[in-house]
Amino acid sequence: MKNKTLNLMAIFMFTVLSVFAQSKTADVFALDFNVLSANKEKLKNGDKNLQKPYNKLLRDADEMVKEDKLFTVMEKKQTPPSGDMHDYMSLAIYFWPNPDKPNGLPYIRKDGQINPEVEDYKDKVNINKMIKTIEVTSLAYYFSDDKKYSKKAIAQIRAWFLDSATRMNPNFNYAQAVKGLNNGRGVGIIECREFIKVINGIGLIKSDPSWTKKDQEAIEKWFTDFLTWFTTSKNGIDEMKSKNNHGVWYDAQKLGYALFTHNKEIALSTVKSVQNRLELQMDETGFFPEEM
Repeated sequence: MKNKTLNLMAIFMFTVLSVFAQSKTADVFALDFNVLSANKEKLKNGDKNLQKPYNKLLRDADEMVKEDKLFTVMEKKQTPPSGDMHDYMSLAIYFWPNPDKPNGLPYIRKDGQINPEVEDYKDKVNINKMIKTIEVTSLAYYFSDDKKYSKKAIAQIRAWFLDSATRMNPNFNYAQAVKGLNNGRGVGIIECREFIKVINGIGLIKSDPSWTKKDQEAIEKWFTDFLTWFTTSKNGIDEMKSKNNHGVWYDAQKLGYALFTHNKEIALSTVKSVQNRLELQMDETGFFPEEM
């Protein structure tokens, strides 16, 4: 556990130094661009060891391309407390109706037991499908140079983040709500932790002219606004104070968003906070008591 933690710290440091040195890793923030590039070259040269996973990647991407559906926050049947369907909304996964109350409220916690009701809130379902679509098709495009994959990735990015009819508002005010207690909680922020993969995907499809300068400026503006919410909102500050994996994921996200939006000040301050966090959360044996 301790070695993994130290490795995580090293990755944070390496990423920041690489990006601000304007290396090739500037387009991806949780992937090693040098490894990607080397593997792409190996595939061109007929490397048999990479052929099987490459074929699997293309098969998965082809299935996504065939599917006409684009995932958005507009499919949910429930209206967020704001009255704006563009706001992300989900339920706390470990909270269930109270059997001792006629209306089941307020919900009570059953740790480790996922309430199937959370699946009725389509934003939580669709956010994972959206991220997976962008991750797989952007990688398929990078390795194959086939624009059918980048076309799908671009369409999905625009649908979730940019198109006025379907875009998500840049906040997580109503994530992991507990019925009868609150409209949303800081811990819900962990549901967007894989937005980092979206950022990677954008870096991988940027060579396609269909991804325009206007698109890039708009998506950077979205993440700039989200980073502001992330670092100043009550939910964001609550999550920042978490002493378990939620706090670590908060730092990972904040660093990724800062790098993507060219916010050097926040990126460097996050690296420092990561060092402090891990020193405080890890005991002398290398374990994390709040996780145990």
